[in-house]
Amino acid sequence: MLMNQIKTMLAAGLMMLPVAVMAQENVKKAFDALIQDTSAELHAHHKLEKDPETGVKESQLDWWEFTLPKSKQQLVKNIQRAFELDREQAYSISTGSNSRGGEGVELLAVGNSNSSGYSVGEIKGSDYIYGLFIDPEDTERIHRYAYALEWKDKGDEILGRLAITYATTLKYRQGNRTTMRQRIIVNGTAYEGHDFNAQGSFVPLDSSNWLAMFNMYAKKFRNNPTSTSSSYYANYINELCKKPEAQKLTPEEKKIVTQEIGKLANLADDEFTKAIFLNAMKQIK
Repeated sequence: MLMNQIKTMLAAGLMMLPVAVMAQENVKKAFDALIQDTSAELHAHHKLEKDPETGVKESQLDWWEFTLPKSKQQLVKNIQRAFELDREQAYSISTGSNSRGGEGVELLAVGNSNSSGYSVGEIKGSDYIYGLFIDPEDTERIHRYAYALEWKDKGDEILGRLAITYATTLKYRQGNRTTMRQRIIVNGTAYEGHDFNAQGSFVPLDSSNWLAMFNMYAKKFRNNPTSTSSSYYANYINELCKKPEAQKLTPEEKKIVTQEIGKLANLADDEFTKAIFLNAMKQIK
Protein backbone atom coordinates (compact mmCIF):
# COMPACT_ATOMS: atom_id res chain seq x y z
CA MET A 1 0.00 0.00 0.00
CA LEU A 2 2.79 2.42 0.90
CA MET A 3 4.61 1.77 -2.40
CA ASN A 4 1.40 2.46 -4.36
CA GLN A 5 0.94 5.74 -2.48
CA ILE A 6 4.52 6.75 -3.28
CA LYS A 7 4.01 5.96 -6.97
CA THR A 8 0.81 7.99 -6.99
CA MET A 9 2.67 10.96 -5.49
CA LEU A 10 5.48 10.66 -8.02
CA ALA A 11 3.04 10.49 -10.90
CA ALA A 12 1.26 13.56 -9.55
CA GLY A 13 4.59 15.36 -9.42
CA LEU A 14 5.13 14.69 -13.09
CA MET A 15 1.60 15.85 -13.92
CA MET A 16 2.31 19.13 -12.11
CA LEU A 17 5.18 19.96 -14.45
CA PRO A 18 4.40 23.08 -16.53
CA VAL A 19 2.56 22.89 -19.82
CA ALA A 20 5.95 23.31 -21.52
CA VAL A 21 6.65 19.60 -21.31
CA MET A 22 3.72 18.96 -23.64
CA ALA A 23 6.22 19.51 -26.45
CA GLN A 24 7.16 15.93 -25.64
CA GLU A 25 3.64 14.75 -24.90
CA ASN A 26 4.05 11.11 -25.96
CA VAL A 27 7.29 10.69 -24.03
CA LYS A 28 5.74 12.19 -20.90
CA LYS A 29 2.72 9.90 -21.11
CA ALA A 30 4.94 6.85 -21.58
CA PHE A 31 7.07 7.88 -18.58
CA ASP A 32 3.89 8.33 -16.51
CA ALA A 33 2.64 4.88 -17.52
CA LEU A 34 5.76 3.16 -16.22
CA ILE A 35 5.92 5.21 -13.03
CA GLN A 36 2.25 4.53 -12.25
CA ASP A 37 2.43 0.81 -12.98
CA THR A 38 1.88 -1.11 -9.75
CA SER A 39 4.36 -3.84 -10.72
CA ALA A 40 7.26 -1.38 -11.00
CA GLU A 41 9.69 -1.13 -8.10
CA LEU A 42 10.83 2.52 -8.00
CA HIS A 43 13.44 4.60 -6.19
CA ALA A 44 13.03 8.32 -6.86
CA HIS A 45 15.43 11.28 -6.67
CA HIS A 46 14.36 14.91 -7.10
CA LYS A 47 16.06 18.31 -7.20
CA LEU A 48 14.59 21.70 -8.13
CA GLU A 49 16.08 25.19 -8.00
CA LYS A 50 14.38 28.52 -8.68
CA ASP A 51 15.47 32.13 -8.83
CA PRO A 52 14.77 33.36 -5.26
CA GLU A 53 13.59 36.76 -6.52
CA THR A 54 11.40 35.79 -9.48
CA GLY A 55 10.46 32.21 -8.62
CA VAL A 56 11.35 31.14 -12.16
CA LYS A 57 12.73 27.64 -12.47
CA GLU A 58 16.44 27.50 -13.29
CA SER A 59 17.33 23.87 -12.69
CA GLN A 60 15.54 20.53 -12.36
CA LEU A 61 16.63 16.92 -11.98
CA ASP A 62 14.16 14.09 -11.47
CA TRP A 63 15.29 10.51 -11.90
CA TRP A 64 13.97 7.09 -11.02
CA GLU A 65 15.67 3.72 -10.71
CA PHE A 66 13.20 0.98 -11.65
CA THR A 67 12.85 -2.77 -11.82
CA LEU A 68 10.10 -4.34 -13.93
CA PRO A 69 9.03 -7.96 -14.34
CA LYS A 70 9.77 -9.23 -17.85
CA SER A 71 6.03 -9.46 -18.50
CA LYS A 72 5.94 -5.63 -18.38
CA GLN A 73 8.68 -5.01 -20.95
CA GLN A 74 6.11 -3.36 -23.22
CA LEU A 75 6.24 -0.31 -20.92
CA VAL A 76 9.88 0.18 -21.90
CA LYS A 77 9.15 -0.42 -25.58
CA ASN A 78 6.34 2.13 -25.40
CA ILE A 79 8.77 4.77 -24.14
CA GLN A 80 11.13 4.03 -27.02
CA ARG A 81 8.22 4.35 -29.44
CA ALA A 82 7.18 7.61 -27.79
CA PHE A 83 10.57 9.15 -28.53
CA GLU A 84 10.00 8.28 -32.18
CA LEU A 85 6.53 9.88 -32.12
CA ASP A 86 7.92 13.08 -30.55
CA ARG A 87 10.97 13.19 -32.81
CA GLU A 88 9.74 16.24 -34.73
CA GLN A 89 9.36 18.24 -31.51
CA ALA A 90 12.87 17.36 -30.32
CA TYR A 91 16.00 19.14 -31.52
CA SER A 92 18.16 16.15 -30.64
CA ILE A 93 17.52 12.42 -30.18
CA SER A 94 20.41 10.13 -29.21
CA THR A 95 20.76 6.40 -28.56
CA GLY A 96 23.64 4.21 -27.43
CA SER A 97 24.80 1.49 -25.08
CA ASN A 98 27.33 0.89 -22.32
CA SER A 99 29.24 -2.38 -22.45
CA ARG A 100 31.86 -1.21 -19.95
CA GLY A 101 30.00 -0.08 -16.86
CA GLY A 102 31.58 1.89 -14.05
CA GLU A 103 30.80 5.28 -15.55
CA GLY A 104 28.18 6.93 -17.70
CA VAL A 105 28.45 7.33 -21.45
CA GLU A 106 26.66 10.67 -21.80
CA LEU A 107 26.18 13.64 -19.46
CA LEU A 108 22.93 15.62 -19.54
CA ALA A 109 23.36 19.13 -18.22
CA VAL A 110 21.32 20.33 -15.24
CA GLY A 111 20.88 24.07 -14.80
CA ASN A 112 23.64 26.14 -16.39
CA SER A 113 26.62 23.87 -15.77
CA ASN A 114 28.93 22.17 -18.26
CA SER A 115 30.84 20.22 -15.63
CA SER A 116 28.06 18.38 -13.82
CA GLY A 117 24.68 16.84 -14.55
CA TYR A 118 22.84 13.55 -14.92
CA SER A 119 24.94 10.65 -16.20
CA VAL A 120 23.28 8.44 -18.83
CA GLY A 121 24.44 4.85 -19.33
CA GLU A 122 25.49 4.02 -15.79
CA ILE A 123 24.26 0.42 -15.94
CA LYS A 124 26.77 -1.97 -17.51
CA GLY A 125 25.30 -3.64 -20.58
CA SER A 126 22.41 -1.19 -20.80
CA ASP A 127 20.94 0.58 -23.83
CA TYR A 128 19.78 4.17 -23.62
CA ILE A 129 17.86 6.83 -25.49
CA TYR A 130 17.32 10.49 -24.69
CA GLY A 131 15.75 13.50 -26.33
CA LEU A 132 16.20 17.27 -25.93
CA PHE A 133 13.20 19.60 -26.23
CA ILE A 134 13.20 23.40 -26.13
CA ASP A 135 11.02 24.79 -23.35
CA PRO A 136 8.22 26.46 -25.39
CA GLU A 137 7.49 28.83 -22.51
CA ASP A 138 10.99 30.28 -22.87
CA THR A 139 10.63 32.88 -25.63
CA GLU A 140 14.41 33.33 -25.76
CA ARG A 141 14.87 29.58 -26.43
CA ILE A 142 17.58 29.37 -23.78
CA HIS A 143 16.23 26.45 -21.74
CA ARG A 144 15.43 22.88 -22.64
CA TYR A 145 14.01 19.70 -21.14
CA ALA A 146 15.84 16.40 -21.49
CA TYR A 147 14.08 13.04 -21.16
CA ALA A 148 16.21 9.90 -20.82
CA LEU A 149 15.59 6.17 -20.60
CA GLU A 150 18.20 3.51 -19.80
CA TRP A 151 17.38 -0.19 -19.56
CA LYS A 152 18.88 -3.66 -19.37
CA ASP A 153 17.18 -7.01 -19.91
CA LYS A 154 18.21 -9.34 -17.07
CA GLY A 155 16.20 -12.37 -18.12
CA ASP A 156 13.25 -12.45 -15.75
CA GLU A 157 13.24 -8.69 -15.11
CA ILE A 158 14.22 -5.36 -16.64
CA LEU A 159 16.49 -2.98 -14.75
CA GLY A 160 16.53 0.67 -15.73
CA ARG A 161 16.47 4.38 -15.03
CA LEU A 162 14.29 7.29 -16.15
CA ALA A 163 15.34 10.93 -15.95
CA ILE A 164 14.07 14.44 -16.65
CA THR A 165 16.45 17.38 -16.52
CA TYR A 166 15.96 21.10 -17.09
CA ALA A 167 18.93 23.17 -18.21
CA THR A 168 20.18 25.87 -20.52
CA THR A 169 20.96 24.71 -24.05
CA LEU A 170 24.44 23.75 -25.15
CA LYS A 171 24.43 26.79 -27.47
CA TYR A 172 23.79 29.11 -24.54
CA ARG A 173 26.36 27.45 -22.29
CA GLN A 174 29.01 27.68 -24.98
CA GLY A 175 28.62 31.43 -25.31
CA ASN A 176 25.97 31.51 -28.04
CA ARG A 177 28.40 30.59 -30.79
CA THR A 178 26.89 29.47 -34.09
CA THR A 179 29.11 26.41 -34.33
CA MET A 180 31.27 24.76 -31.70
CA ARG A 181 33.99 22.17 -31.54
CA GLN A 182 33.27 19.13 -29.41
CA ARG A 183 34.90 15.92 -28.24
CA ILE A 184 32.43 13.06 -27.88
CA ILE A 185 32.98 9.66 -26.29
CA VAL A 186 30.97 6.67 -27.47
CA ASN A 187 31.42 3.40 -25.61
CA GLY A 188 34.88 4.41 -24.49
CA THR A 189 36.03 5.66 -27.92
CA ALA A 190 36.80 9.37 -28.33
CA TYR A 191 35.80 11.12 -31.56
CA GLU A 192 37.57 14.43 -32.19
CA GLY A 193 37.11 17.19 -34.74
CA HIS A 194 33.34 16.99 -35.19
CA ASP A 195 31.27 20.12 -35.66
CA PHE A 196 27.96 20.63 -33.90
CA ASN A 197 25.48 23.26 -35.02
CA ALA A 198 23.83 25.79 -32.74
CA GLN A 199 21.22 23.24 -31.70
CA GLY A 200 23.85 20.68 -30.77
CA SER A 201 23.23 18.42 -33.78
CA PHE A 202 26.09 16.57 -35.40
CA VAL A 203 27.37 17.94 -38.72
CA PRO A 204 30.19 15.90 -40.38
CA LEU A 205 33.12 17.94 -41.65
CA ASP A 206 34.27 15.56 -44.39
CA SER A 207 33.94 12.04 -45.76
CA SER A 208 36.28 10.54 -43.14
CA ASN A 209 34.07 11.82 -40.32
CA TRP A 210 31.02 10.56 -42.20
CA LEU A 211 32.56 7.10 -42.50
CA ALA A 212 33.46 7.09 -38.79
CA MET A 213 29.87 7.82 -37.82
CA PHE A 214 28.52 5.25 -40.28
CA ASN A 215 30.86 2.61 -38.91
CA MET A 216 29.85 3.44 -35.33
CA TYR A 217 26.14 2.95 -36.02
CA ALA A 218 26.78 -0.13 -38.17
CA LYS A 219 28.71 -1.73 -35.31
CA LYS A 220 25.92 -0.95 -32.87
CA PHE A 221 23.42 -2.66 -35.15
CA ARG A 222 25.63 -5.67 -35.82
CA ASN A 223 26.25 -6.17 -32.09
CA ASN A 224 22.57 -6.93 -31.54
CA PRO A 225 20.41 -6.73 -34.70
CA THR A 226 17.31 -8.02 -32.88
CA SER A 227 17.46 -5.65 -29.90
CA THR A 228 14.79 -3.04 -29.22
CA SER A 229 17.30 -0.35 -30.29
CA SER A 230 18.10 -1.86 -33.70
CA SER A 231 15.45 0.16 -35.56
CA TYR A 232 16.94 3.41 -34.19
CA TYR A 233 20.39 2.51 -35.48
CA ALA A 234 18.93 1.62 -38.88
CA ASN A 235 17.11 4.95 -38.98
CA TYR A 236 20.25 6.91 -38.07
CA ILE A 237 22.18 5.16 -40.84
CA ASN A 238 19.40 6.09 -43.25
CA GLU A 239 19.49 9.73 -42.12
CA LEU A 240 23.28 9.75 -42.39
CA CYS A 241 23.02 8.56 -46.00
CA LYS A 242 20.76 11.52 -46.81
CA LYS A 243 23.39 14.06 -45.74
CA PRO A 244 25.28 15.98 -48.47
CA GLU A 245 28.56 14.59 -47.16
CA ALA A 246 27.49 11.12 -48.27
CA GLN A 247 27.72 12.24 -51.89
CA LYS A 248 31.31 13.36 -51.34
CA LEU A 249 32.44 9.75 -50.84
CA THR A 250 34.61 8.29 -53.55
CA PRO A 251 33.09 5.62 -55.83
CA GLU A 252 35.08 2.96 -53.96
CA GLU A 253 33.90 4.26 -50.58
CA LYS A 254 30.28 4.25 -51.80
CA LYS A 255 30.72 0.66 -52.96
CA ILE A 256 32.06 -0.38 -49.53
CA VAL A 257 29.22 1.43 -47.74
CA THR A 258 26.46 -0.06 -49.90
CA GLN A 259 27.90 -3.54 -49.47
CA GLU A 260 27.96 -3.05 -45.70
CA ILE A 261 24.37 -1.76 -45.67
CA GLY A 262 23.35 -4.84 -47.65
CA LYS A 263 24.91 -7.05 -44.98
CA LEU A 264 23.07 -5.13 -42.26
CA ALA A 265 19.78 -5.55 -44.14
CA ASN A 266 20.34 -9.32 -44.20
CA LEU A 267 20.74 -9.28 -40.41
CA ALA A 268 17.46 -7.41 -39.86
CA ASP A 269 14.64 -9.59 -38.53
CA ASP A 270 11.73 -7.48 -39.77
CA GLU A 271 10.68 -6.09 -43.13
CA PHE A 272 10.43 -2.50 -41.93
CA THR A 273 14.08 -2.36 -40.88
CA LYS A 274 15.12 -4.08 -44.12
CA ALA A 275 13.22 -1.41 -46.06
CA ILE A 276 15.02 1.36 -44.15
CA PHE A 277 18.38 -0.12 -45.13
CA LEU A 278 17.32 -0.51 -48.78
CA ASN A 279 16.34 3.15 -48.83
CA ALA A 280 19.71 4.07 -47.33
CA MET A 281 21.44 2.18 -50.18
CA LYS A 282 19.41 4.17 -52.72
CA GLN A 283 20.51 7.42 -51.08
CA ILE A 284 24.18 6.44 -51.43
CA LYS A 285 23.84 5.33 -55.06
